[in-house]
Amino acid sequence: MKRTIAAILAADVAGYSRLMAEDEEDTLVRLAAAKAIFMHAVLKYGGRIFNTAGDAILAEFPSAVEALRAGLSIQAELAERDHDTLAQRRVRFRMGLTIGDVVEVDGDLLGDGVNVASRLEGIAEPGGICISRSLHEAVSGKVQATFRDLGPQKLKNLPRPVHAFRVRALAIDAAPKGFILAVRFSGRQWLIAGILLVPLVSSIWYGARRHVSGSDENAQLAEAAADNLISISASVTRARTRCFPDAIRVTGRIVPQQEVEVHPSVESKGARDVRPLAEPLAKVRTGQILAESLRPGARDRHSTDVLSPVDGILIQASAEGGGPGPLVFRIAADAAFALRAEVPWTTLAEIKMGQSASVTLLGAEPRPGRIRFVAPDLDPSTQLGRVDILLEPNSADAPPRVGQFATALITRGERCGIAAPASAIVYTGEGPAVYVVRAGKIEVRPVATGLFRGREVEIRNGLSEEETVVARAGAFLREGDRIHPLVVDHH
Repeated sequence: MKRTIAAILAADVAGYSRLMAEDEEDTLVRLAAAKAIFMHAVLKYGGRIFNTAGDAILAEFPSAVEALRAGLSIQAELAERDHDTLAQRRVRFRMGLTIGDVVEVDGDLLGDGVNVASRLEGIAEPGGICISRSLHEAVSGKVQATFRDLGPQKLKNLPRPVHAFRVRALAIDAAPKGFILAVRFSGRQWLIAGILLVPLVSSIWYGARRHVSGSDENAQLAEAAADNLISISASVTRARTRCFPDAIRVTGRIVPQQEVEVHPSVESKGARDVRPLAEPLAKVRTGQILAESLRPGARDRHSTDVLSPVDGILIQASAEGGGPGPLVFRIAADAAFALRAEVPWTTLAEIKMGQSASVTLLGAEPRPGRIRFVAPDLDPSTQLGRVDILLEPNSADAPPRVGQFATALITRGERCGIAAPASAIVYTGEGPAVYVVRAGKIEVRPVATGLFRGREVEIRNGLSEEETVVARAGAFLREGDRIHPLVVDHH
């Protein structure tokens, strides 16, 4: 079984049984739309959904920061979509997030990470997010959110309390200059506002028609002016040609490229007062004293010093198994670390020695790497092959920890094509689509997506260069809606 560490997001719908009992068909339609939003956000932030059951969804991410950003994005978009829906009919997810150890079995993930995330979801508010302390430490100061410390929580079927935090996205204090201010009303307030606005709109329409009677050209202008009264403001952008890196994504753990073990000499095994002089993750040099000891009655306490045989990073300075006994030192020679991944045979055939890669450790920024080893054969029990990606040394980066979870994009080249913002993609029952703007109105256009680069996605077909699309598609837009475009540049 493949064991790894990942950021896990668990979610389910608050009050799902009640929603189904009240209106099963409506609930299933709303749930399908919500899951489409969920899938879009998970893909956008580099994760994958590994399990669904009814109203429950489980997703994994290589980055704690991206996992929380995905959760906040999903909750914000669902709240926007359901704003005009009766409160008792809204589909609202509760979410739990943590970083934990998991085991992959046939593409599914099991283990403590999944269990803790699922239990944290149970104490989240409807439409809210609850995270563990481990994830809080990884995202603090990196995500636009505030956190409420709930302290240790005793969660169902977990042997130890979990320190939990509630998450709230930071509110925007003021609208940017030049943008239209949108005021949100409750359903009752919208009804009252509509009743009051009907005479005003009618008088504007009637006045425009009177002033242009007898002129077809002016009548058309009047109709366009009336249409603008009910248009929706939306950010739009033009599709451009961009080049996307064609890469293979792999996951695995950090290991030393070459590990050297140092055991005390026979003479030092009877020594007392053995004291290590170097801490794990410290840089060591050849000949450096790692520990000093004194034998009973000996005057020269340096006669049994433990010396480093190589330059590198000290990764262990303790007794084997953590129990009593002589110290054992493990050194990553030359401070060289690699990401060790297991990949299917079809992927293994596409990976070559010397290919460049971008390696991202959990909670850290990407760093360059290069393929150092490709297994010539497969493990007969798993049908997976081993790949080692050597991390290029960088004195500015802290040394990684052995066993740390990481992902890598192995570069195969690049492919150029039409690009659009990832936020422009909506997921319909027929697949992905974009909202193309033609003559000021929305046209829903099915597309085929391809590679990703940052927040852009390759459009394989369905969209031409220079066509205008809604930059951030939302469930509030429909085919034929007239919009008031606000041009933005997504490049």
